[in-house]
Amino acid sequence: MPRHINQPFVYFRILIFFCCCLLLAGCSHNDAPEKTKDLDFTIVSGTDIPEELQNLIQDRQENPFELTFSDKAFLYIIKGYGKQKSGGYNIVVNDFYQSGDQLVFDTDLFGPKADEKVSESISYPYIVIKAKYLENPVVFR
Repeated sequence: MPRHINQPFVYFRILIFFCCCLLLAGCSHNDAPEKTKDLDFTIVSGTDIPEELQNLIQDRQENPFELTFSDKAFLYIIKGYGKQKSGGYNIVVNDFYQSGDQLVFDTDLFGPKADEKVSESISYPYIVIKAKYLENPVVFR
């Protein structure tokens, strides 16, 4: 006796299979702009940050922000991570490079380790880098 196949169920399973394939293909996509040139930079802090820029950072520090600032001699690129519940955060610059006509600034924020003693006061982690002045737009990653 022939077995009855529920056709809508078969089509549904095929549709689910193709949707999963599309989702998995999208997960492997790397949207980082292609590097054409590494750029030199210096991490600056304290009094090495121009006073006008310090004021701009202080005005924005409550929330995550991305900012560029120039004094026509240097380009300052700033990434702020907003208000955090404690101290002990570290920011790592993964890369800073040119891609075509844009500059790419890639950073990550790392929180304190579970067993690390940190201040319990609120912090506002940010990083400022200083590079040779370029007029190119900056892409933050």
